[in-house]
Amino acid sequence: MFLPRRRLILATTLSTLVLAACGGGGSSAPAPSNVTVVGGDTQAFINWTAEAGVEYWLWFKAGTTVSPGEKTASYRLKVSPPYVLTGLTNGTEYAFSINARKNGGEGGPGSTPITALVGAAGTAWHAGNALGSGQTLRGVTYGLSASGASTYGYVAVGDGGALFRTPDTAEGRNYISTSPLTWIAPTGTLVSSSIDLKGVVYASSLAKYVAVGSNGNAAYSSDVNNWTTVTSAGTGTTQTLNAVATNGGTVVAVGDNGALRYSNDGITWSATTVTPAVTANLRGVAYSTKGLWVAVGSGGTVLTSTDAVNWTATTQTGDLTAVATVATTTDGVTTYTFVAVGADGTVLTSTDGSTWSSTVLSASLYTVSAASRLVALGSNGNIFTRELTGTTWTAQTSPIAGSTLYGLVNAQSVFTAVGGSSASIYAY
Repeated sequence: MFLPRRRLILATTLSTLVLAACGGGGSSAPAPSNVTVVGGDTQAFINWTAEAGVEYWLWFKAGTTVSPGEKTASYRLKVSPPYVLTGLTNGTEYAFSINARKNGGEGGPGSTPITALVGAAGTAWHAGNALGSGQTLRGVTYGLSASGASTYGYVAVGDGGALFRTPDTAEGRNYISTSPLTWIAPTGTLVSSSIDLKGVVYASSLAKYVAVGSNGNAAYSSDVNNWTTVTSAGTGTTQTLNAVATNGGTVVAVGDNGALRYSNDGITWSATTVTPAVTANLRGVAYSTKGLWVAVGSGGTVLTSTDAVNWTATTQTGDLTAVATVATTTDGVTTYTFVAVGADGTVLTSTDGSTWSSTVLSASLYTVSAASRLVALGSNGNIFTRELTGTTWTAQTSPIAGSTLYGLVNAQSVFTAVGGSSASIYAY
């Protein structure tokens, strides 16, 4: 005889919670009339014109329609434009509506539902803002704007000591809309123009950016603006260092004539042991959460290491220039993907870093990234993508057909690339 009463109490409690979420007292406000939504990679970019003194709620669900208060809908309270909704499922169409209130009142009717398809980045590419005037940019990364800060930014490096960053504002720091990043020059101590910077990473555990370049030079920064150069005497080599990677706490740099160095602080560098010894020009390096470092270079050279100190060399195919890795987990099972590309169009893929499959594309390739899909870029702005579980590479339309792309990063579920003639492109 008590079961119906319990159900009644539960229903009353749930109704109270729903009413509390929808506000009490105050008044509703008109829904915005100019809502725009653009689907991204596991996210959606939502914008509208906000009015002073008005609070907005975002309602959404998979499908073609949604209304505020709908039991099957999800919501976000007190959102402000522009807003990035994350955690969505790729390949799914979502409907979005926004309603509003004043002074804690109940939310009013929602805006006309807008639908957007959420999908993996890399299909639609856009020309970004130029970095400087004519420099060749070689690398790009993403990390904290300063040690101990809570804001993030992008950093790009290139020939002639070129260094660029995004300004420390929401608009410059994040793709909170579908607009390109704004790039500015750091304001502090920079790297000599006699040093060509070839690559850059952000080591999260060290809270430092680390860049490497010509004649064995390296540089580091904890605040993006001020950089300290580590000369060849500090890195222990005069060979040009072509690429750099990190697992957060250790940094590995690779270079010409088999140069391979590691650092646990971005300042002091040590030599490694490679078996058998190699003299190939090493051009790419990456770290996999599988606990494996992979470096690649000319003559199909592939090196692997589990500790960044001791490396094993094998020979595959291709004139390899870059390598990337990604781990994906489905139903508790983690799959690792390794991908390397080459100046001769070679593409190598692997699930363990040891056994590789090869294909050849119709362009010289100089950089690669692995995230929700594989993306390879190269000469004349060529762009190719492949699904993680697929085998076919698809050529995408490039917004900068005349520039070669050398640096690529995936951050905030957005691909950002830089290259020759100060070029930058992005895909969300």
